[in-house]
Amino acid sequence: MTARAVDAFRVPMAGLRDVSGLQALVADGRLEPDDIVAVTGKTGGWGDTYDSSRVDADQAVRRFLLDHGSRPARAVEELPMAFSAGVGTVMTPHLVVYTRTVAEPAADGLPRLAIGSAVSAAILPEWIGGAAHVRANADAVRAAAADAGMAPEDVEFVIGKSYYPALEDIAAARAAGAPIPELSPQGVFRFSSGSIAQAVRVAVEGAPFPDDAAIGTDPALFSDRVAVSSNIWEGVGGAGPQTHLLALGNRRGAGGRLRVGRAVIADLLDIGAVTRAVRDAGIAVGDGPLPPEVRARILATYVKYQEPVDGLLRGRRLVTEDPTYVKNLKTAVASAFSAMLQDNMIWISAGGVQQGPPGGGTLAIVLDVG
Repeated sequence: MTARAVDAFRVPMAGLRDVSGLQALVADGRLEPDDIVAVTGKTGGWGDTYDSSRVDADQAVRRFLLDHGSRPARAVEELPMAFSAGVGTVMTPHLVVYTRTVAEPAADGLPRLAIGSAVSAAILPEWIGGAAHVRANADAVRAAAADAGMAPEDVEFVIGKSYYPALEDIAAARAAGAPIPELSPQGVFRFSSGSIAQAVRVAVEGAPFPDDAAIGTDPALFSDRVAVSSNIWEGVGGAGPQTHLLALGNRRGAGGRLRVGRAVIADLLDIGAVTRAVRDAGIAVGDGPLPPEVRARILATYVKYQEPVDGLLRGRRLVTEDPTYVKNLKTAVASAFSAMLQDNMIWISAGGVQQGPPGGGTLAIVLDVG
């Protein structure tokens, strides 16, 4: 009996387009480029107007796959990748590449990591503000689950990138008569981020489609199974704005040595979510810092968070009017979770609209349990 086994490789990046770590894995015989099914990464830029770090990393990895593998350009172009910018002070730029190969089922009969990937239909400007955007993302979630060999309800966590049309394209569609509600740039972002959270609720959690006005606005309609970063279309991985998704779950009959665990982050001081996620993956640990032998098992960590509600953290005022507040907040949150993990190679993304509870977030950890 054969199955599919998922493996993951963490690779530091020495520069915006550095893929030397991937090349070394290939030279050592540890990595076959054609086996890579998805890529996530943390890049060195800050996501500002002129930051090209996400595009640089995306293009470099796709070039590597073309140069070192045998897949046609179209297949490489369609491969989902999720790069997040903003490393702050203690974080380090890095890649995590996931491979999928034929293998024997896990000998202990316990579930192992299954991964599926998908790219949504191109997101049209006229979809912004309505159910069509959620529907397209929900279809992609279902496709990623099917690619992993799972039912949608078996998906534990969804990671990815949600790109939306340029603001001028949305304005042009509205001027041409499309029934798009008037949204500020921040409103468009919130809708895009919320639309993927609602897609996971619909496709994975069996929730009904929300009212249009609730998408990206109603804090009660959050999903605890998603960490998808959202940005205006950057010209990567396709001809137009699409959502790139990676669905993770633990499936009996899968091979390999990995498993995923997840936890809800109650607020930005809740670093105990790390130990809860490790326990969710099936490894017994107590509260507090992880022992070295458990830390050594962690291959990838994904954190999605929201800014505190009303500028308060556990009832205490934060100085949100400081122009550097948003960047400093990401640095602080990343530092807290890095210290808990004793590892600064983590993927972390802000702006988790409807991704986790208000003022909190979501967390997933991929571990070696073999």
